Amino acid sequence: MANSQTNKERVLAGAGPELLIGLALGANAAWVNMAFKSLTLYGSISSTGNSEPVLDAVYLVSIVTVCLILVIAAVAEHRTWVILAHFPTFVALSLGLAVTTIFLPLGDPAGTELHQVILLVTGVLSGIFSGLFLLYFGMIFAQLTTRGQVIAAATSTIFCSVLFALFNGIPGPWAIPVAAVMPIASSVLLLIGTRHVPLEESAASTDGANPDSGFPLPFATAIQRSKPALAEATPEKRAWWSLVWRIAIASALVGFANEAVRTIYMQMDMVTAGQYAYAGVQAIDSLIATVLVVALALVLLVRRTQQMAKDCYFVICFALILGVVFLPAPFVYERLDSFIPLAINSAAYSVFGMFVWILSGCICASRPSATISAFAAIRAAWALGPLVGIIVARTLLSSFGLSPQTTYAISLLALISVVLVATFVFSEGDLARIMAIIPAQVQQRFRFKCEQVAKRYGLTERESEILVLLAKGRNLPYIQEKLYLSKSTVSTHRQHIYEKTGVHSQQELINLVQEAE
Repeated sequence: MANSQTNKERVLAGAGPELLIGLALGANAAWVNMAFKSLTLYGSISSTGNSEPVLDAVYLVSIVTVCLILVIAAVAEHRTWVILAHFPTFVALSLGLAVTTIFLPLGDPAGTELHQVILLVTGVLSGIFSGLFLLYFGMIFAQLTTRGQVIAAATSTIFCSVLFALFNGIPGPWAIPVAAVMPIASSVLLLIGTRHVPLEESAASTDGANPDSGFPLPFATAIQRSKPALAEATPEKRAWWSLVWRIAIASALVGFANEAVRTIYMQMDMVTAGQYAYAGVQAIDSLIATVLVVALALVLLVRRTQQMAKDCYFVICFALILGVVFLPAPFVYERLDSFIPLAINSAAYSVFGMFVWILSGCICASRPSATISAFAAIRAAWALGPLVGIIVARTLLSSFGLSPQTTYAISLLALISVVLVATFVFSEGDLARIMAIIPAQVQQRFRFKCEQVAKRYGLTERESEILVLLAKGRNLPYIQEKLYLSKSTVSTHRQHIYEKTGVHSQQELINLVQEAE
């Protein structure tokens, strides 16, 4: 018992910077919920429904834009990195989000031409600004230690839930300034947090950081390490991308299930229940999410094993299924409101989102130069899933109304999506492979030294892979088998490495890596 307590204290000690980064991400996620998942910003939810078309239209324009901007970022990763690698861009994106939020409620798809233009412009701008701003969190998360990723993701989920619950109880006139300040608060917290947080290796490392970027040094180091490198197709890289796409597809399917189910739940009671009833639902959601997230974080931090990660994944999938299967319950039991099932559904989705952040950070940490493309692909899928979900749900509602048939159809589609995620698209085997690529602290230090040597001497990606194996003392036959290369190809790459680094033997290369800082 004493040892367990000591482990928990050791885990939580000195977690201040990671907590700040989590608060920053939580404020950013809360802004998304405030702007697109509540009518508080657009008027009272207990009104006759005049505000709902505005919210739907803004959400549709913004989320389509987010998907497009992230797909573009994934394809044009180097150009995206060049844009993001300057502090003025960071400031402009956060301020742009704040200003855009102020004008969001002024749009109206059924209003005058001016109102329609405002809706379109604010929807597009909010999508562009939020999509690009989110990539900064991806770059930072990829450079955090695994412990830091868990702490930041857990803090973010809890903080977002609490903020959103409080926001839904705010009187209408105060909703706009509260939502508008979220992006600014997020950027400030992120800057403060990254000023002191230990990155994957050393936040104090200046090697390769761009001093003219304007970012604080640890932030600049994280951005520099995320600079895209020339890709070379290898079996390992293809396997790595297979895991990235599995996470992305799983995110899209769960997002589809959550938003489709949430749309039906909202139409059951929320439109007529009133703003404060919805705030109560979010409070319950916050409580459930907090309990699940704290338990999950402690398990992952104190006992970080493959089996524990699998057990956590099983619990999350089970909670997602609960949120889906409860959907027809209000029709079966007339006295049952949708409040509790909606809260369970939202909380399960929040916890799954936390898990995706941890998985994304871990997998990007193994290939920092591919962070932007991989992270953008995952977040684009995360945005695409809810978009399809709300379209499918709204289409069925408009065709058949809020009926048992509509509810059962959505429940079945959502259940199939979640079961696919739990058993096929992203299985326990995939989770085990991601856990296997998470290096221990000593391995992180070694990899970082190899990375520094590769950058200093201008090694190609393939040469960098061979450098790591040579520095581990591996011989040529092992490298041939590991990388599926011929003996002559490995010999040629080894000779190029020796020439570029100025060494004459494998032992000298090992010494060079060990002495790297």
